[in-house]
Amino acid sequence: MKTINQSIVNLKSDNIFDVSESLVSLGNNGCTVIIPHVCNNVNAFGAGFAGAVAKLYPIVKENYHLLGSKFLKSNLGYTQFVTVKHNDKYNHKLIFANMISQNGTIGSNNRRPLNYYALCKSMQGVNNFIENNFDAVNKVQIHAPKFGSGLAGGNWAFIQELIKDIWNNYSVFIYHNK
Repeated sequence: MKTINQSIVNLKSDNIFDVSESLVSLGNNGCTVIIPHVCNNVNAFGAGFAGAVAKLYPIVKENYHLLGSKFLKSNLGYTQFVTVKHNDKYNHKLIFANMISQNGTIGSNNRRPLNYYALCKSMQGVNNFIENNFDAVNKVQIHAPKFGSGLAGGNWAFIQELIKDIWNNYSVFIYHNK
């Protein structure tokens, strides 16, 4: 894949799902969109951003649960890719990346369930997926929520630095709650 000047664009008012679907449908001006987000390793998929994904794209949740509790528990750092939309004419896709980077859920004994090492592995998995499945002809963008910093308890400033280091070849769009 050709190296581009990376840009991290922070968006506060746009709906990640509407924007991503429109980019997949735009024809020559469109692109493939990958939406990475953090998932836990305890087979629970229904809170925070994952809850919104489950409502609009239930296949993403179903595929996550197909991994099974035993697999999830022993594979922190794994990334699962689920295609939810495909533009046959231009070969653009909308793909969710379930990054298994959260060990358990937040609680009194677990103030930061996000595992930074697992997050790095998962983010590198997204990078490898793009490099192995798309060429310079196919445009790919990463559109993501502020993953890892909400219910997972991570430090967003640090996660942004990981984005700059790991996804430096891609345009990255981060969606913030209003």
